[in-house]
Amino acid sequence: MKKLIYLSLLLVIVKAEAQKGVVFKMKYLPDHSYDGSISLNLNCNVAVSGDSAIVNKLKAQGFSQPMVLDVKLKMIGDTKSGSISADSFFPLTLKFKPNELSANLNGKDLPIPMKGNTEIAIYGKANADGKIQIDSVSGQKSKDTSDKKMSQMMNLFQKMVKFPDHPLHIGDTFTQEVPLNIPMQGTNLSSNAKTVYKLTKIDNGKAYFDILQNINITIPIKEDSVELMGEGTGAMVFDIKNNFPVNYESNVSLKLTAKIKALHVDGTARMAIDYNYTVN
Repeated sequence: MKKLIYLSLLLVIVKAEAQKGVVFKMKYLPDHSYDGSISLNLNCNVAVSGDSAIVNKLKAQGFSQPMVLDVKLKMIGDTKSGSISADSFFPLTLKFKPNELSANLNGKDLPIPMKGNTEIAIYGKANADGKIQIDSVSGQKSKDTSDKKMSQMMNLFQKMVKFPDHPLHIGDTFTQEVPLNIPMQGTNLSSNAKTVYKLTKIDNGKAYFDILQNINITIPIKEDSVELMGEGTGAMVFDIKNNFPVNYESNVSLKLTAKIKALHVDGTARMAIDYNYTVN
């Protein structure tokens, strides 16, 4: 009888532990270092039709159809945060450096100008709520407009994963929609990404999520535009103690359609992103 009671209590405890939820929030913490890398692989397969004169000119220049473009980009970065000051903010220094950048069109390497050891350094501060303020970029004092744009970009990064305010349990899902408008020579590139996250496991201080994505991008070109639509899958590992994603993988398939004057462009693209960070 005692064994049965003990077993029943044990099952209740295990069940209660399994039902505990966790409140997640992505943010930088004071007195921490974040070292990592981001890699992107893009493969595009594009066919151009319509104006025969332009199509023949492309062919004469060696652009056989379909045109296949492969792009590889890898960046390394480190972020260091300082101690909290009296105003509840702490200093933040973010450094990014392209480690690899290459492009290949129909088997031929494309020249890409990239200065060796080019590094972008961003100096600013953050608070416990995750708010970021930018003071300077690469040692130069930010102007009001550039400061605002850089702060918007960094705060967008902070919202890369916007968790719900309530606790999440194993099996729970939440949906994040991120509309984005980027100024481009008097017009705007508009993008909307819808991502569904599902919490699948919590183990050894880390939370594991499966990801489903839906992406819609419009790139304006004068009176015309390029449409990119697609979907993908991925996974994320979140360090609960440090409030930061330490791994993020995404594989997206896209369909490209465009009508630019007398040309029709149709194609497909595959994009793979791999993001890895170590937090100390």
